[in-house]
Formats: sequence, structure tokens, C-alpha cells
Amino acid sequence: MLTLVKQVIEFSNFHDIYHKKLKQIRRTLLILINSISLSMFKIGDKVKLIDDDQKGIVRKIQANRITIENEFGFEETYSVHELLFDESLEIGHVEMDFSTEKSPKAKGNPPEEIKEIDLHIGQLVDSYQNLSNFDMLQIQLRTIENEIELARAERRKRLVFIHGKGSGKLKEEMMKLLRRYSGIEIYDASFRKFKGGATEVKFY
Repeated sequence: MLTLVKQVIEFSNFHDIYHKKLKQIRRTLLILINSISLSMFKIGDKVKLIDDDQKGIVRKIQANRITIENEFGFEETYSVHELLFDESLEIGHVEMDFSTEKSPKAKGNPPEEIKEIDLHIGQLVDSYQNLSNFDMLQIQLRTIENEIELARAERRKRLVFIHGKGSGKLKEEMMKLLRRYSGIEIYDASFRKFKGGATEVKFY
């Protein structure tokens, strides 16, 4: 009986030591993973979110948090594990006339179909390297106004404004603008298609 008690005590001690070692190993691995992940990114890298279509450029790295400048010119901070490299993003490399606006890139659907307007600033101007956040926001809001008036002239029934998720500043200002109009209803556009990054306007 005494031998059995000794064996139980020894097993209990081994169990405690085993779990302490596991905790130490886990802590070491987490530190190593964070260190490796952080070493992957450097200021100026083009990145995108793993679970969103948001893209941007790395502007600041601190601890395990990375601050990026998104496509709207706003800064946002994410965990290093939420980001991936994005070789498709081009910001500030197009040398064109910054003051010239382009027509919104929207699908050329007939009036009875839904027209989609991409409000990402890169879709509205040739380049925005020298534009302030305020300037970009005004261009986006002016595009919304123009599209609302055009839709009414064409007797369209529905529009979808693609604004992305980001910091939510563009959507906030867009909602303020849309609420000033009469004869429209405002909805979140299809989550399945736009993942929460678009708003639908219905005319009646």
C-alpha cells in the first residue's frame, strides 16, 4: 500500500512538472512565432487583411501590432497575424495629373439592373499620392451625389456603393449624405457578395 501511495505521489509530481514544461514550451513558441511574423514585414510593404478585401501599406510596426495606411488614406492597426503580403496593390506609383478625376468605374448594366459603383479612391482618380484624406473623401462623396442624380435621370431602381469595411469613416459620411435624400431606401448590400463592404440604395 505504501508503495502504491509513493507511486501516485511520484506520478502527480511528474504530471505537474510535465504541464509546467508544456506551458514554458508554448510561451517560447508564441514568442518565436511573433518574432518570425514581425520580421516578415517592414515599413513600406504592401499588405492585405486575411479575412477582408482591405489593402494598404505598412506605416508603423510596434510590438505585435502593425499600422497600415489603407486605400482611403486612413491609418488602421491590426495584429500581425491578420495580415498577408499583397503584390497586387499599387499606391503612389502612378505619375499622372492628380487633379483630373475619372468617371466612376461601374458596370455598364442597363437601367433595370443594379449598377455597382466602386468608391475606392483608386477607382475614381488616376492617382491620389498628393491628395489629403479630406480631398479623397470629398471626391468620394461627390461621386455618390453624381451617381444618385444620374440614377434618377435614368430611372434606375437600385444602386450599390462599394465602400469596403476599413475604418468606417467613408460609410459614416456616406450615410449622412444619403439620409438627406427623399425617395430612397438604404440597405446593407449582399453580405455574401460584398462581405459587409457595400451599401444598396433603392429608389421608389
